[in-house]
Amino acid sequence: MEHRIERDEEGVSPVIAVILMVAITVVLAAVLYVWAASFLEQGEASPFGQFKSTVSSNGEYYVTVITVSTTHDLEAFNYFLKDASGSTNEFGEIAMQNLSGNVVGVDASYGDKCGGSDEPACETDMSTRADAVENDSGSNYAVAFYDNDRDGKLSSGDKFTVRGSHGSGADGPAQDDWSLEVKFDNTGDVIGSKKLG
Repeated sequence: MEHRIERDEEGVSPVIAVILMVAITVVLAAVLYVWAASFLEQGEASPFGQFKSTVSSNGEYYVTVITVSTTHDLEAFNYFLKDASGSTNEFGEIAMQNLSGNVVGVDASYGDKCGGSDEPACETDMSTRADAVENDSGSNYAVAFYDNDRDGKLSSGDKFTVRGSHGSGADGPAQDDWSLEVKFDNTGDVIGSKKLG
């Protein structure tokens, strides 16, 4: 009996090799996509803002938005008026909204949105509240907000009016050593704080 060693020099066919390479490429691309997508799902970063404060002779402090890193709707922000010890004196929504039948917000620039008979009732309520906030001396609303470019977003040029206790016509609680903080609701982070005065 004779032993013969045969050599099989045939490899994987070129068609199968191409299919295997395409499959490996697709699997690697899917793994990289899942890996990269996990970074995007880590949550929304908070914007940061810069504010400028001035005081008028009539007892009002003006806190103007100088810049905000990314713009978001006003509904995404709250304000906190804090006294010298850091205790909150007043806080609330910036945007004028009707939340479950309760009108909230201090955006006094909301204006008259009830020009036609087909406007919803909440529009009338919000316009009425905006007028009340704007015309108050500070006894009910220590803070008012003015969306000066009327874009519905917190952006450069928008202004907070904080009513103080000195000067003519002011009946608010604020003093020079108080501060105004703005928080981003989505993360709970303070995007900016400015000492009054």
